[in-house]
Amino acid sequence: MLFPPDLLLPGPTPIPESVQRAMMTPMSDHRGSIFEPVRVRVLEKLQQIFHVGADGAVAVLPSSGTGMLEAVCQNFLSPGDRALAVTTGMFGQRYYEAAVSMGITVDRLDLPWGRAFDVAQVLAKITENSYRAVLVTHNETSTGVTNPVERLATALSGADDAPLLIVDSISGVPSIPLFMDQPGIDVIIAASQKGFMCPPGLGLIAAGPRALKGLLKDRPGRYYFDLTPYFNGHFPYTPAVSLWYGLDAALDLLLTEGETARFARHHLLGAMARRFGEVAGWTPLAQAGYESATITSLKAPAGVTPQAIRQSARDRGLQIAGGLGPWAETAIRLGHVGAVTPQMLFASLGILAHQVSNPGEVLSEVFNVWHQF
Repeated sequence: MLFPPDLLLPGPTPIPESVQRAMMTPMSDHRGSIFEPVRVRVLEKLQQIFHVGADGAVAVLPSSGTGMLEAVCQNFLSPGDRALAVTTGMFGQRYYEAAVSMGITVDRLDLPWGRAFDVAQVLAKITENSYRAVLVTHNETSTGVTNPVERLATALSGADDAPLLIVDSISGVPSIPLFMDQPGIDVIIAASQKGFMCPPGLGLIAAGPRALKGLLKDRPGRYYFDLTPYFNGHFPYTPAVSLWYGLDAALDLLLTEGETARFARHHLLGAMARRFGEVAGWTPLAQAGYESATITSLKAPAGVTPQAIRQSARDRGLQIAGGLGPWAETAIRLGHVGAVTPQMLFASLGILAHQVSNPGEVLSEVFNVWHQF
């Protein structure tokens, strides 16, 4: 499962060797007897990962994460429906834009970059208007903030007229806890290239009974992203066969590790990355108490550009991400998600430590976090 410490991106992420090997499986008929067991296994394992009950469904589409944002808007919202988009960064903004492009009337609740949404603010907006759905980002990839989706879901649960809660967890699940059996959550979307330890190209979706009941049967402007056949376990179009083989192997790794160990590992990785930034003078930018376990955004020290930090890292064989939007000229992002281990992260932070004035102190502090966890 170990890979050289050369990739600390929010996605794509390192791919375990067993997943690489699985994707080399010879091609077969995706509707034939050879591939059918793979289809069944993958959907059953995804039901376990998402905690989907017998009254829910999962689906896998050949799509990027952004495609899944569009898909949920096309399948659960009609043109003219009203939705609330809660935006806490660039990908919340993208979610909003996808909904608007589908003809949906979208109100926005905008939060400053680096801040999580406040549940009370969201509830106040909902009481002011009648919404078909609330569109929220669980883990904001652009900022490294994990929003309190579970608390919002709890507050919405139990009301017959509550809007659908449709959650983008593309950089969250399966590395950060969020489950379909949490009351109040109706839809969760994810993608293959982050915590699922596969290449880009698969969009994943889990839906609960309320969402399935409201699944649109005939929506104008939709064809490829009609989820009905997918939720029925069919392939309306050619699937990404090799990626399915890889996902099958990756899900085995995730289930073997177990969710308790997986969540703890990512929690540790986030703590190590933040401690590096604190001691190195690269300030963590996420709101305290809402820091992501999969992505850490750090403000570059005065006089040092993110571009210079990234170039120096590249020269030593390490790939990290730059800031986005208003943080493009001031921040870097460290992705520690998927197959990343504490050993891999420590080695990668050792590469970054070449750029600080106190590398010994920085790495000693990171080591202490690791071994006192």
